Amino acid sequence: MFVKLREATVFIAGLGLMGGSLGLVTRGCAAEVIGMDPDPDARAQAKRRGAVGEAVGLEEAIEAASSCDLMVLATPLGRMGEVLRLAGPGLRPGTVLTDLGSVKGPLIDELNPLVPPGVLYVPGHPMAGSEEQGMEGAREDLYRGAVWMLASEPPGLLCELIVESGAEIRLMSPAEHDRIVAHTSHLPYLMAAATAAAACEGARDDLEGFRALVAGGFGDTTRVAAGSVPMGADMCLYNAEELLPVLQRATGALSDLVAALRRRDRAGLGDHLCTIQQQLLRVRGESA
Repeated sequence: MFVKLREATVFIAGLGLMGGSLGLVTRGCAAEVIGMDPDPDARAQAKRRGAVGEAVGLEEAIEAASSCDLMVLATPLGRMGEVLRLAGPGLRPGTVLTDLGSVKGPLIDELNPLVPPGVLYVPGHPMAGSEEQGMEGAREDLYRGAVWMLASEPPGLLCELIVESGAEIRLMSPAEHDRIVAHTSHLPYLMAAATAAAACEGARDDLEGFRALVAGGFGDTTRVAAGSVPMGADMCLYNAEELLPVLQRATGALSDLVAALRRRDRAGLGDHLCTIQQQLLRVRGESA
């Protein structure tokens, strides 16, 4: 039987930035929203902010799962399997299960054997986020205007939830998704971390001067490095097969720039930077 969102109980496992933001959206359009998080502070804050009507711990996950029509795995990637092992036996046939994981292929391989018979698993990844962490960083407009990637055709209940969030559904194979986000999400995270590491090393002897001369470029480049470390480490490790060759290409590009600088080769450096700029504009659909 088709359940509409306004009649549904939605169970969000994980009340961090992503899960908490989804709760803020969903609470006003679903019959009931149950949140689960091992952190009592996150549960209390989610209830206080109205993201969930009820908040439970891990030990109550199976009971919460048994009453839901839609379950959303919103924990870090490395904990999704653990949560599904605990809650999965409570899911009823006909329940819709989705995840917000930023890597698809390896996660699907991990979760598929844990999905109970009759439960419809639709892997997903909303392309949204922030350097803010936890329930305190959650906001109702986090998903607005974002692309929400799904690995298979979604049922009406999940479509309704995504539409209410303000996101746009895009169907894509797990392999294609993982290849693309290795370039567009996971590499930028590691490059931001590397930039921050090098800059912070240079700031050790003159922190006051460093802070005085920090401008927008540094903030823009390093912003994502200030985000959740468990989430960042998980996404890079889960997608290591796709990410490693991309990271090597980035290392090669840096090596070319280093070589041009050592030669004091203005023309060579300019050519490298111009080529990179033209390729970037083409990828972004902008004219040079």
